[in-house]
Amino acid sequence: MKMRWIGAALAAMLAISACSMLPGGSTGGADNASDGTTGPSAEEILAEEPLVVPASDDGRTHIGILMYRGHGAAQETVSGFQEELRSLMGHKDVDFEVVSADGDAQKCAEIATEFANNGYQLIFACGTEAVQNAGAAVKDVPIIGGCVTDYLLSETISSLEAPGGNITGVSSLGPIDAQMEQIIQLTPWPAMVGIITSGTEVGSRFEESVAGQCLDANQVSWKAYHAATEDGLRKAMEMAAGECSCIYLPTDNFIASHMDIVREVMLQTRVPVATGDYQMCSAGGLYCRSIDYYEHGRKAAEMAYDVLENDEEISRLSVRAEEEWQDYYNPAAAESMEWYDYGNMIPLRNAAEDSAEVAADDDGGSGDQ
Repeated sequence: MKMRWIGAALAAMLAISACSMLPGGSTGGADNASDGTTGPSAEEILAEEPLVVPASDDGRTHIGILMYRGHGAAQETVSGFQEELRSLMGHKDVDFEVVSADGDAQKCAEIATEFANNGYQLIFACGTEAVQNAGAAVKDVPIIGGCVTDYLLSETISSLEAPGGNITGVSSLGPIDAQMEQIIQLTPWPAMVGIITSGTEVGSRFEESVAGQCLDANQVSWKAYHAATEDGLRKAMEMAAGECSCIYLPTDNFIASHMDIVREVMLQTRVPVATGDYQMCSAGGLYCRSIDYYEHGRKAAEMAYDVLENDEEISRLSVRAEEEWQDYYNPAAAESMEWYDYGNMIPLRNAAEDSAEVAADDDGGSGDQ
């Protein structure tokens, strides 16, 4: 479907170019039309492309997956969700349509509405904003949430034990107290911890508050920095690196989508960065204490299966919490910063290295396969 729209747009562009190249051609538009009107522009054709492919009436289960932003943790959560639900339902019985809102709240609502209008039986909303906006727009389709720090704080449900509406899910709240313990253990004393968030996301603001309380209880000074633009994030990182001995990044969609900036400043200033999840750490941090996001997605899939196949009433399906975590570090960053306090930490692959390997595979060479 998308190729047909793109093809139509290209055809329109070529037609416009051809007209302008004719002898005596004019760019006046209306003067060249026999009836005084013009057809749709290429931009208008592209703008008509639907966000969601309609579900087929084929007896299969159609799941709409809505991501607020397509960063590493969200993508891994979605992978876990898809693979577990396929396994539970049978590989031939379920289809997924994955759409990212690219950080646009209004687009979240539009996508969720199209999922509902096009016959999808369930929506998996990944990210607090995705759940909030999907829930506000859709009331008659079950919504399972993932990558949501706190469902009550985000006002998407009325109770963790009995949500009461068409939304439930798995909380991605990590072990913030244990993360602060890790920072205190690994940061040179006396420590000043800088906590950076976008300042606009409910979940990361909550994590900032809890982290601050934990640091206060341990008599460790800290300072909050907020940045909701790329330039602002760079400035916040540089300021925090100049004032603090360690930087902590809670799970935050905006920050997670711009870890290249974090990595660059960290390596320039050599101030260690602890992150709220291992995908952020892999993309630009130094170490973390994190839940497993693939398993996070699998838990959400189990809840979806209960709703779809076991006839569980979603309004009574309790929100699940994450209770296990592990310590990780970024080997590439550790080597660059000559940081060796690995302990029992698990080494992470660097996201930039993975991208380079994928590019190399695409360019060359699978001759031995």
